[in-house]
Amino acid sequence: MHALLIDGYAPVPSAHLGTVADGRPGLGEVRVRVEAAALNPLAAKLARGDMTGWFPLAFPYGPGTDFAGEVVALGEDVTDLQRGDPVFGRSDPVAGGAMAEAVVVPARFVTRRIAGLDAVTAACLPTPAGIAHQALFDHLHVSEGGTLLILGAGGAVGRAALQLAPGGVEVIACAGRQGGNAPTSPTQWVRPDDPDVLRAVAEADYVLDCAGGDLQRRAIAAMRPGAKLAAIVTPADEAAAVERGIEATFLVLETRLDTLAAVADAAARGVLRPEPPAVFGLEESAAAYRDYVAERRTGKLVMTAGGGR
Repeated sequence: MHALLIDGYAPVPSAHLGTVADGRPGLGEVRVRVEAAALNPLAAKLARGDMTGWFPLAFPYGPGTDFAGEVVALGEDVTDLQRGDPVFGRSDPVAGGAMAEAVVVPARFVTRRIAGLDAVTAACLPTPAGIAHQALFDHLHVSEGGTLLILGAGGAVGRAALQLAPGGVEVIACAGRQGGNAPTSPTQWVRPDDPDVLRAVAEADYVLDCAGGDLQRRAIAAMRPGAKLAAIVTPADEAAAVERGIEATFLVLETRLDTLAAVADAAARGVLRPEPPAVFGLEESAAAYRDYVAERRTGKLVMTAGGGR
């Protein structure tokens, strides 16, 4: 089968379309014919070698984690899925392989697509919506009556968090420009360079940091004791967090069926609306991937394919 491959870490990877053996699902695994696969910032970090401490790669490596498609083969002990099931999911970043005609993954990493959830939309969900969901509900435990500040709200994770925030929560979005496609708007938008951002930080019970860098450092210095911060780009300064009396967590997404089911349900109900992506074919994936890693293309990119056996 055809698959996108890279040969090593590089600022602009040597991406090319190659032929690899058809993977057979082993114990507890499924083979999925890929209909759509989405690129995320993690894909660029992996290619550049920025995440070797977390996700060391073996080359040649097949990029891509988030996908949607159809189950075409089952390994032993897979009882919850059937051939022909429309599914979506996320492969382990070390395994990758979603930018291909088919991918083999543990069955626990995929779930059925709800009726009305198309493959392109579904492929946009697992990483950005998944980490937003786990940040809000598993780590920050955002609850009614609190104030949530989202730093970097203009990105895919920030937009998903805006949409997934529970009712009864005051939401403040910090982004370089006001926008997003949330069904309901946040209470307030502030720019990172606006003096009001520090006031917003001081008022927040929960801070979801999708920005990192200097904005994260400024936020920690202004947060009130007892507040919580969840960071997804870079870990917070632990000593600064302790000194400030705040609870700070660095999130690495855990692929779980309950999270996949929750974001699928939110998308089916119209609560979660990913930004419309730019779509390209598998035959264009090498050029698209090189441009994405080199930051010559931004926004959501989704590959569509119809191969696999």
